[in-house]
Amino acid sequence: MTEERDCRMDELFRNAPNGIYRCSRGGDFLVVNPALVRMLGYRDEDELRRVRFAELFASDKEAGSVTRRLEEEARLESVEVTLKGKDGPPVAAILNARSFRVEGELYHEGIVTDITRIKRNEARLMHMATHDPLTGLHNRREFAEILERHLSRVRRYGNYGALLWMDLDGFKQINDGLGHDVGDELLTSIAFRMKSTIRESDVLARLGGDEFAILYPNVDRDQAKMAAQRLLDAIRKHTALIRGQSIRTTASMGLVLFPEHGTSASELLMKADMAMYRAKEGGRNRVAFYSPDEEKPEAPESRVDWLRAIREALEKDEFVLYGQPILDLKTDRIVRYEVLLRLRGRDGEIIPPGAFLEVAEQFGLSGDIDRWVLGKVIEIISDASIPADLSFAVNLSPRSLADGELLGMISREEKLSVIGPVRLVVEITETAAIYNIHIAKDFLRTIRSQGCEVAIDDFGTGFSSFHQLKNLDVDYLKIDGSFVRNLSHDPVDEHLVLAIVHLAQGLGKKTIAEFVEDAETLEILRRIGVDCAQGFYIDRPRPLEEILAG
Repeated sequence: MTEERDCRMDELFRNAPNGIYRCSRGGDFLVVNPALVRMLGYRDEDELRRVRFAELFASDKEAGSVTRRLEEEARLESVEVTLKGKDGPPVAAILNARSFRVEGELYHEGIVTDITRIKRNEARLMHMATHDPLTGLHNRREFAEILERHLSRVRRYGNYGALLWMDLDGFKQINDGLGHDVGDELLTSIAFRMKSTIRESDVLARLGGDEFAILYPNVDRDQAKMAAQRLLDAIRKHTALIRGQSIRTTASMGLVLFPEHGTSASELLMKADMAMYRAKEGGRNRVAFYSPDEEKPEAPESRVDWLRAIREALEKDEFVLYGQPILDLKTDRIVRYEVLLRLRGRDGEIIPPGAFLEVAEQFGLSGDIDRWVLGKVIEIISDASIPADLSFAVNLSPRSLADGELLGMISREEKLSVIGPVRLVVEITETAAIYNIHIAKDFLRTIRSQGCEVAIDDFGTGFSSFHQLKNLDVDYLKIDGSFVRNLSHDPVDEHLVLAIVHLAQGLGKKTIAEFVEDAETLEILRRIGVDCAQGFYIDRPRPLEEILAG
């Protein structure tokens, strides 16, 4: 019986898909299985045993860390390591190992799982999500994140620089007259020319269509003007040879300086765009700096008016809550409403949040708005006439992640209202969670301990979130609408959504797709396994009072 068991164990050891080893304290391999030999590219077990354990690691620092922990008799669980292939490329792996003693001698043994293909696919997906597929440049979403990260250093350390927005002159005529394929080749050619003109430290992106942007770190006004003029000249002199035709074009460029013209990505992009249009109006093929005179004279007064309106709405309950249904794609039932904020104007008109939320954030009122909305939703949930299986999702601003008053309010109101465990879902954006990871972890832990569920909104806007997601205790991933809106026409978007679905399923989380605007998109989402969906095709946002009354 013992012999038979030993034979079975030996067979399992030799046929295991993962690498298995046992080592002495000094790092000599005592036993290795064929899978480990193949994984690392050695000829046979004897050849691998001539190498010491620490010599397998691609980095001395990593080797030292692992061997030190094993000598301290620690257990290593799911440690990511990079191993050296004998003659091939490095191997990304997961190491699970333990130390043990036999007659006082220390040994260690472990299992090595090859994750090179997973890492390669993750890198490919990350590149697809952050780069323009036509030119290979950063896309708009990634550029905005890079710009925002750079501006955070500007605010903290007093750095400076410039942002350029560029639009090709007459591109529409080229596209319409010669065809979209020629237009695409021209964009690729221009992008290559631009890359050869900028510094290594500059960041170049295609924002969409024929619009490009460049971040110039650590340049003053004169340096920015020289860099832009050099780029302008390079494009004007560039001839693209496409399908036997010589095509030339020019560009109009707008420049803004930071911190002089602003310190937020959205503000600087808007002002650079305004400056670019001034260059167009001035005759094209030129560079224009942003000037505050370009803004409408009533804009500052408008901000003051919005600030007053927000404060009055908080004091007089003049905000209005709308709800947009979220459909369960397996049961075809409405299971939740996302709660959306609106402002009632002086003439009774309903004003969308895009008109006033930026002002609220700028003047520190976003937390007050979040608390107002949350209080109203808790009142609704505590109403016994509301179906017990219906939940509500509330969006919270990044500022609220560190709002002790809001957390205390949830704890207090939850006990008063006896809210069920799935009645309230809190949504925070992916960007807020990733860039405030430690604060977000504490916030999510506290929120979930109060019986709330958590959704990450706009998921996929930065695939850096893939490796951070395991640190966030959330229930739902809301797939960003930019991946969903063109799903029925763009196979790349379908691959990205499918990757997010597989990721969520592997982590035990559910997915919600936003911006579903037609039946074809809904069926694709259902087919690839998305759990829930919302968008105009399912229903437009309606007053929450009307929804609950009906």
